[in-house]
Amino acid sequence: MKKIDHIGIAVKDMIVSNALFEKLLGVAPYKQEEVESEGVLTSFFKSDTNKIELLAATSEDSVIAQFIAKKGEGIHHIAFEVDNIEEEMQRLKKEGFTILNEIPKKGADNKLVVFLHPKTTNGVLIELCQNIK
Repeated sequence: MKKIDHIGIAVKDMIVSNALFEKLLGVAPYKQEEVESEGVLTSFFKSDTNKIELLAATSEDSVIAQFIAKKGEGIHHIAFEVDNIEEEMQRLKKEGFTILNEIPKKGADNKLVVFLHPKTTNGVLIELCQNIK
C-alpha cells in the first residue's frame, strides 16, 4: 500500500455537508459524482495532499443509507491507494483478510475499488483503490 488515498464520511444531506466542509477546509469540492451501482452520491474535497469523500445515499436500501440508520453520520471507511489491486488482494487474502468483493469494481474518482471486511480489520471498513489507467 502506498498511502491513505482518502477518508470516506457518510452524510445524510449532501448540500448541508458540502457547505460545512467547504467552511471547514476553505475549499469547494473539486468533484461530485453519482455511483449508481452503489446507490451513492459522492463529493470530494482536497486540502493539500489530503482528500475527504462525502457519501450520501441516493436510495433507502443503499449501503450508505443502511450505515447511517445503524451508526449515524460519520467516518465510513479509510481508503488506501495501491499500484496493483489484484496483487494486493492476493497478498491480503494470504494474510487472512476477507475481501468483500472478489472482483474490483469501478468506484468514484476514476478508481477500481475493493473493500476488506471490518471483522478482519478491527471494525474499520478498509477500501483499496487503484487509479484506472
